[in-house]
Amino acid sequence: MAPSQFIHHRVQLGMWACGIGFGVLFFVGLAPLSGFIPPPSPELSGAELMAKYGGNLNMVKLGIVVGLLGATLLVPWSALVAIQTARLEEGRRFPLWAIFSAMAGTVNAVAFILPFIFWAGAYYRADRSPELVQLISDMTWIEFLLFFPTFSMQLFCLAMAGLSQREGPSVFPRWFYYLNLWMALIGSTGILAIFFFSGPFAWNGAIGFYLPVGSYVPFLLITWWQFYKAITAEKRYYETLESSNSGRQPIVV
Repeated sequence: MAPSQFIHHRVQLGMWACGIGFGVLFFVGLAPLSGFIPPPSPELSGAELMAKYGGNLNMVKLGIVVGLLGATLLVPWSALVAIQTARLEEGRRFPLWAIFSAMAGTVNAVAFILPFIFWAGAYYRADRSPELVQLISDMTWIEFLLFFPTFSMQLFCLAMAGLSQREGPSVFPRWFYYLNLWMALIGSTGILAIFFFSGPFAWNGAIGFYLPVGSYVPFLLITWWQFYKAITAEKRYYETLESSNSGRQPIVV
């Protein structure tokens, strides 16, 4: 295999590893460290929020830092998603779905980062005004569940590129594109949280939080596996192409 292709393959595996790092650090920061999962009730006052988290602020801050670092890894992961989406548009003059995917992924990474920055402001001081703590908490959880448009768009772009593929090697199984569309739809249920303070549609409810987030975890596991298979299959594809061309350098896409 040509050195340039080998590096290309290793770079993609590095981006893929960043995707796993995102999932691990993001949820470790949210759950065991900061204790933000399960989410606090929207009905809690600022004083009750400080009573809940104020006794362990250093651990909360550590969780915020870990989650923030994890969310940042969405940048290289989104680049990988765009690269593999571009493979689905082989033969087209412009890989529009890949471009849209890269743009959505960039905004999506920012949307994942922002909650940790907001939480850092809320719990930076132990003597923070309870009213401000409640305000920042409201803003954070609403943002956390309402950034679904760019999240869903990235999934939609991959699905549409795959379902409309006209030439080139098969990158993902067809069912995986429909799974992306399903996750794009499920991810939008959190928008209902803005209308409720309690019950299943609130930001700590079964539909407002646990349905989209609970679906996202197994979806991530499946996605990681499918992308690993796609990267290794791409490597084999170029090895075969190089062999059939009798050692001539193939074009890297």
